[in-house]
Amino acid sequence: MHWQFYYAKRNSFYPPDYENAGLGGSEASIVVLSRALAARGHQVEVFNCCYRPGVYDGVTWRQAWELADAATPDVAVAVRFEESLWPRESVAPRYLFWMLDDRTSGPASFTERFGDLGGMVVVASEAMRRRLDAAQVEVPTVTIPLPVEIERYRGPTGDRRSVCLFSSMPNRGLDVALSIWPAIRAAVHDAELWVTGGWQLWGFTSSEAEDRWNQILGTAPLPAGVRLLGPVSRTELVSIQQRAALTFYPCRFPEMFCLAAAESAAAGTPVVASATEALLERIEHNHTGLLIPGDISSPVVKSSFAQAVTTLLTDRNRLDRLARNARQSVSQLVPDRVARAWETLVD
Repeated sequence: MHWQFYYAKRNSFYPPDYENAGLGGSEASIVVLSRALAARGHQVEVFNCCYRPGVYDGVTWRQAWELADAATPDVAVAVRFEESLWPRESVAPRYLFWMLDDRTSGPASFTERFGDLGGMVVVASEAMRRRLDAAQVEVPTVTIPLPVEIERYRGPTGDRRSVCLFSSMPNRGLDVALSIWPAIRAAVHDAELWVTGGWQLWGFTSSEAEDRWNQILGTAPLPAGVRLLGPVSRTELVSIQQRAALTFYPCRFPEMFCLAAAESAAAGTPVVASATEALLERIEHNHTGLLIPGDISSPVVKSSFAQAVTTLLTDRNRLDRLARNARQSVSQLVPDRVARAWETLVD
């Protein structure tokens, strides 16, 4: 079957960036799902701002403008944005919209254009479905989780240090994590907070990312025990996720899936996070991690985070139990299984 994915966002990337420079969650999901479909024997093309077109892992990556003259696919998948919609006059047998964030304008426009043609919106969480309901977007939906390369986390992890990991975009709550950190460090003297990622994952240069950091987080020195690792390769990220004792994520962002939490679970790294949006789906409280309700700017909530993290770092039996449960909770995210779920939409 011939699949085409169209991603109209104007940041340039291609599949090797997933392994090397790193990618944001939407871009990483396109890479992993498209090659999982190709591995299952499908013809797959991705149209995006690809600065080095070619065939990667069986998937043909092409420039976005080439879509206008491309052969009609069996399945046309518009990704994330209204700008990714196929033109009204297109004649593909099956149209899908892949919702990857909290925006509802894309699904709404998709419904207007392709709803009468059997178009369907693929959501990654019930949090997304609630957004559509609140916006009164009436379109058939199906929930299919984002794929995670679970097999990369199957190796031995060894002894985990008292390392907490923050691996989301800095503006989503890192300032609060840094403000909480001294209390954790005071209680657990050898604790460290490792921070990965950055705006480079969205195509920013390092100097642009530094400017953004200074605008949001200032130029003050980092608290004791904090290591800013920045963007790392996929192999290094997997290693870091497996070496951390837990992922620490006070969050103000409307997470609609949270790949960082899913990857942490695959690594056997429990997540201590805000009880909000799709984090309520990624984490089962006191079974695979801990959920802290409330506004992260509240001193009471900050204190709850500090206490939760400190408790886990000093109670290894409980931490190990959560870690085992977390690793067992993500089997449905295996890329081949996710690709099979997509196949059912066109049977």
